[in-house]
Amino acid sequence: MPASAVSISSTSGAGSRVRAASAVAQAELLADPPAGLASLTAGTSISAIVEGVVSTITDQLQAIVDQNIFVVSELAGAAKAVVQLVGQGLVAAAQAIDQVIAYITGSAVILPTEASLTAALATESANLLANPGAEFGDPSLTGQSSVSIPGWTLTGTPMVMEYGTPRNSWPIGASFAFPDLPSFMSFPKPGSGPADGGNQFFGGGNVGDATLTQTVDLSAAGAEIDLGGVAYNLSGWLGGWLYNPSQASVKVNFLDANKTYLGQTSIGAVGVFERFFQTGLKERQTTGELPQGTRFAEVVVDLDQRAVFNIGINQAYNSAFADNISFTIGADLPAPPDPTPPVSAVGELDHVFMVYMENKGYDSIVGSSNAPFLNSLINAYGFADNYYGLTHGSLPNYYAVIGGSTFDITYNCASPCIDATTTLASNIDDAGKTWRAYAQSLEPGANPLVSSGDYSNDETGFPAFTSIANDVDYAKAHILPLEQMAVDLADPATAPNFAWFAANEDFNGEGPVDFPWGMLRFAISQISPGHQYNVPALDQFLSETVPVVLNSETFKTTKSVLVVTFDEDNDNTSLGFGNEGNHIVTVVIPSPLAVTEGGMRGGAFVATDHYTHYSLLSMINSALGLPNLSNNDLFANPMNEFWTAGVTGGTGTLV
Repeated sequence: MPASAVSISSTSGAGSRVRAASAVAQAELLADPPAGLASLTAGTSISAIVEGVVSTITDQLQAIVDQNIFVVSELAGAAKAVVQLVGQGLVAAAQAIDQVIAYITGSAVILPTEASLTAALATESANLLANPGAEFGDPSLTGQSSVSIPGWTLTGTPMVMEYGTPRNSWPIGASFAFPDLPSFMSFPKPGSGPADGGNQFFGGGNVGDATLTQTVDLSAAGAEIDLGGVAYNLSGWLGGWLYNPSQASVKVNFLDANKTYLGQTSIGAVGVFERFFQTGLKERQTTGELPQGTRFAEVVVDLDQRAVFNIGINQAYNSAFADNISFTIGADLPAPPDPTPPVSAVGELDHVFMVYMENKGYDSIVGSSNAPFLNSLINAYGFADNYYGLTHGSLPNYYAVIGGSTFDITYNCASPCIDATTTLASNIDDAGKTWRAYAQSLEPGANPLVSSGDYSNDETGFPAFTSIANDVDYAKAHILPLEQMAVDLADPATAPNFAWFAANEDFNGEGPVDFPWGMLRFAISQISPGHQYNVPALDQFLSETVPVVLNSETFKTTKSVLVVTFDEDNDNTSLGFGNEGNHIVTVVIPSPLAVTEGGMRGGAFVATDHYTHYSLLSMINSALGLPNLSNNDLFANPMNEFWTAGVTGGTGTLV
């Protein structure tokens, strides 16, 4: 039932029973008038008449109370029902006021009458959205890491989480986990959303604004739509967290056959006052008539971050939530099929090389005079302009590529902490291929599981997995000094199929690199707009190592690719300012044979599709013929734009 429609039928039977009792009393009164009324005549004075009537009514009420005491309790039930109806009426009135204000400001239209829409929706389609309740795909186990969301096109770093997920107090790059917040400060719990909401719901994520978009094809009902009078119904459950003002809304853009804009409708948002500062979701609904000529409906779930200054409880998190998004029309259209993995155009390669730099966002690097070498790569090769890290701090972004998940980890674990046996490394081994990690400052023959000197055992992320860390010989055979990379790549026969090379803390871009002045400069960089601390050092590292790969015999004579990317931006969600939304730089560099024989695109171009580290993992899997590790890499947007077969052109976006 729409929020504006109220009915006494939803209450108890108190009202009908009271009316029945009253009717019996009236009948008895007419059949046998009391003496006080029977004695009245036309000549009786007005005061006497009033006195007699009052006396009679008093006597009858006393009789009703004495003889039918149950009526009192029924009257109380009826009063409760009236209070409920008044409350619903006030909500409906508030919604009506919202619609009038929206009409005056031009942000919405006055809807057709309820009678006309009821008639128009006599035939109603199924919900035309795929994965409308976030039940497909893997959830974020902490609510702090973006995931792949089947069926939807994403911007930013939205996520899916389970009802009842605890909320960590401060997920930053410490070597230990901060405690979870008290239960009443957790994410939405079961029962705080729709009754049929399943186990999972959509969330805004831990950095910046986010959207989920899905375009519905209405062509099958085109003839009916063009006659006019075909109704639509848009609904969803929207909400937020305690006093955080982040909020969710949903809009639908109506488009013609050429995807030209015809009109729009929307629902939302549920503000903190309507939630009364409670964590949860409430239903929103609107109806109307489709514009004639409509062939597509572009449904956009907008998760709007509205952060305030914060230290310690991560309030800058985008606490906009949504569930059970529904779009139907007054035509006999079926529900869409369940989402299927996107088709990958990524071709087979001989070698994949990659490097993670640290903690610098898109705006900190692109155009920076402190990063001339990296900007030369951006201008010379394929540049992923819409690429995002998954979470904060650093190492969970490493774990996602190695294991297909962040594994419920919100910190940089300093010892083996992930008990996963199936990893990127094990899949490479099982496929009969080879892998190696090359770490700066690791001494020849040293144990890579133990930090020593300038070497840190978290430079590559592999030592966090017990399947690697529990076998020292295996770890020493696969995690080697950085200098060994040039030796291995000199001959394609000794070059690994997958290689990950990494800088130490002095050159990876994060820091601080010394104390006290380095620490002071690092602290200042956290509040400066450009976050340029250690950018010259990371650019120097890349200028010295990238040519080692590109000029190697392996890269020049095989189908290979090098990916230069970052783990995350400068983590400012913990501070509440300077947030770059985890938007990071990623450059994809193909070898000559990868272009001429492997189908990769050469030269300089900008890729605009939305990618994450799960997209990178998906590319590695496809290029090396490996199985997927989770639903995250299975449903990740494949990096098709870097292959000629993946470039369709002319799709455009609505602005």
